[in-house]
Amino acid sequence: TAAMLISDVANPFYAEVIHGVEAHAFENGYDIFLCNTNYDVKRGLTIIRSLIDKRVDGVLIMSSGMSDEWLLELANNNVPVVTLDWTVKQASQDINTIRVEFQTGIEAAVNHLVNLGHKSFAHLSGPLHLQTSQTRRDNFLKALNKHGISSADVTIIEGNLEINGGRQAVLQLLNLPKMPTAIFAANDLTAIGAMTELRSRGIRIPEDISIVGLDDIWLAKETEPPLTTVALPSREIGDLAMHLLLKSLENQEKGNGFSPSAEVVQTSLVIRKSTASPSRG
Repeated sequence: TAAMLISDVANPFYAEVIHGVEAHAFENGYDIFLCNTNYDVKRGLTIIRSLIDKRVDGVLIMSSGMSDEWLLELANNNVPVVTLDWTVKQASQDINTIRVEFQTGIEAAVNHLVNLGHKSFAHLSGPLHLQTSQTRRDNFLKALNKHGISSADVTIIEGNLEINGGRQAVLQLLNLPKMPTAIFAANDLTAIGAMTELRSRGIRIPEDISIVGLDDIWLAKETEPPLTTVALPSREIGDLAMHLLLKSLENQEKGNGFSPSAEVVQTSLVIRKSTASPSRG
């Protein structure tokens, strides 16, 4: 058995990751315990301790909100682990890591918007205590800076990575003296919420405002208009995570010692119809 910790079971991004994990696990005779942390670090630690008591063979941590304490707990009990997008600070370095290269995809999104003629931007971030939210925000601001656009000129509204967070963020944007012409959302659910609220108020997409998401969940191409987004290879991430865990378990079984892997997955821009030149408005 192996366990998989995710932040939000309702997020379609994790559904694709789960498919990748389960397919690879099933082929190799493993069952998966699925655990939902709901972005709660204390809840996650309780789950980790429970999994150790249940003697799971390994753990995949695909949760945005976690802590080094989780990894220390697993390391102290010799449980192999794979993490997604977590920079290890205090915990044992003997873990497998998968890092998403956000810079490539986010930079492509910014280049796309700037080439369309946009000069006024907003970022609808995730909770900024989360490392992944900070990474997405920082990559966005860095890409804008390359075009001479200062971070001081960008409106940043902190959300919750959910649809209702995107809707609430739009209400704050509407209170600005002047609306931005382009929005970059921290994930697709936030973007979809923002699109819903904008359209309910008669603001056209992309004629009045362009919007870009991140993840490329299956819903992104079903929105009206279809959402331009930075795509993560979610199913491939799940497959790779399980592959790394099985490799660690095999080495452990053979007594070969631990040889941690650090893998990188790339992002890319998928252009659909939610972005256009601001001159169309």
